[in-house]
Amino acid sequence: MLSKHAAAYLLSHGVPSLIGFLSIAVYTNLLSPAQYGAYALIFAIATVMNSVVFEWLRLSLLRFYPKYGETPQVIETIKISFIGIMIITAILAVFTLVFFGNEQISPLFMGFVLLLSWSQSWNSMNLSLARAELKPMKYGVIAFTRALLGFIFGTSLIYFGFGEHGLLLGIIFGFWCAIFFPTFKTWKFKLDFKEFDKSMIKEFARYGTPLTLTLLLSVIIHNSDRLIIEYLLTTSDTGIYSVTYDLTEQSVFTLMMIINLAAFPIAMRMMEDKGEAAAYEQVKKNISLLFFIAMPAAGGFIVLAPNIADLLLGEAFRSDALQLIPFIVVGALLKGFKLYCVDIMFHLKKKTALQIIPVVVAAVVNVILNFLLIPLMGIEGAAIATVVAYLIAVVSAWILVHYQIDPIPFPIADFMKILLSTLVMVSTLWWIRDLLGLVMIIVQVITGVLVYILAALLFNTMSIRQLVLKQIKAKN
Repeated sequence: MLSKHAAAYLLSHGVPSLIGFLSIAVYTNLLSPAQYGAYALIFAIATVMNSVVFEWLRLSLLRFYPKYGETPQVIETIKISFIGIMIITAILAVFTLVFFGNEQISPLFMGFVLLLSWSQSWNSMNLSLARAELKPMKYGVIAFTRALLGFIFGTSLIYFGFGEHGLLLGIIFGFWCAIFFPTFKTWKFKLDFKEFDKSMIKEFARYGTPLTLTLLLSVIIHNSDRLIIEYLLTTSDTGIYSVTYDLTEQSVFTLMMIINLAAFPIAMRMMEDKGEAAAYEQVKKNISLLFFIAMPAAGGFIVLAPNIADLLLGEAFRSDALQLIPFIVVGALLKGFKLYCVDIMFHLKKKTALQIIPVVVAAVVNVILNFLLIPLMGIEGAAIATVVAYLIAVVSAWILVHYQIDPIPFPIADFMKILLSTLVMVSTLWWIRDLLGLVMIIVQVITGVLVYILAALLFNTMSIRQLVLKQIKAKN
């Protein structure tokens, strides 16, 4: 089931990710670093808002849907709560403008933050519902529609002279085009307060409230560097750093997220239906598949960074991006491992409050290191700070899980085989890393994939030889 659903999510999320790659190439050629920085700043603040006020509700839907199903109580409780949070954030935004408004924190700025935050959050709610229903194709339609229309509208508005504001409007419009039909079909455009379940929202709050702080601190690790760069350096530096981060996470972390989109609901169902032992065995399989996909992607992205930057980034962004990419790739790999391999143990055992400790430590370290390293090393210092923070988060979370829950069912043998296969691939690609151009990136990627598969077959990673022989026999 895992491989089938992962393949479906690879298609349904992979295509939007390809659009994301294309959009970065277009935006960095149409926008200046300062304009991209202004866009990235609004995006970062909206993301922080999502983590603080909306994500607990989305994660609760994903966790408890296998228990309750699509009942009127679930739908109305989630919907009414979401609208209530929207009203509260709008009131807080007005107070912010009244007491702290200035040239930068303007009504236009705050309006974009609110609209983007609401749009992102409701889109994520619909995607989470599709995941909980184990419907990857539904997920794919929403994700693809949002990515494609957001890119088309955003690019068009930039072209007609609206700059970063046009990009934001296009992205917001893309969100609502994608979720209009799911909203109408599943959530309806009316409110039924009689179906609002207070006991259910209390259960959601007990599960999700600790996650709110955890997610906020995770977002601080992810986004504080951009805000601190904006404060200590320039908006152009923010733009260069942000676009490099966006480009890199469209690769390694997105691949890990795709695997988790399929893996997490299956592990939850195993826990509900078959118990702890079956769920832990599923987690072990999930971790193997995550590394099998992500580790070669990370190695390939680092070694082929010159050609990737040359093809996908505007000239004003390239030289700095080459210095940042290796650090950001490692950070993305560590982030994905923590979120999708370590933290799943907290979710399985419903001990999400324990997640707070590692991210508190990591967030504090990240902020301190940003203020220390950025003045000394520029935006490269921010990337180093992020890697150190994620490493601390992984180690501390692993120790906490081991002693407070259970040892993580880590696939040591498969991990070593995946590492060896990746090293063989990277060693091969190193000889052709300096060849530039679209044709060469195709040749490099195909070469890397073939060498990695052959190495995996040689080392029998994840029992791949038996799987191949089984498929051959089935066809014969």
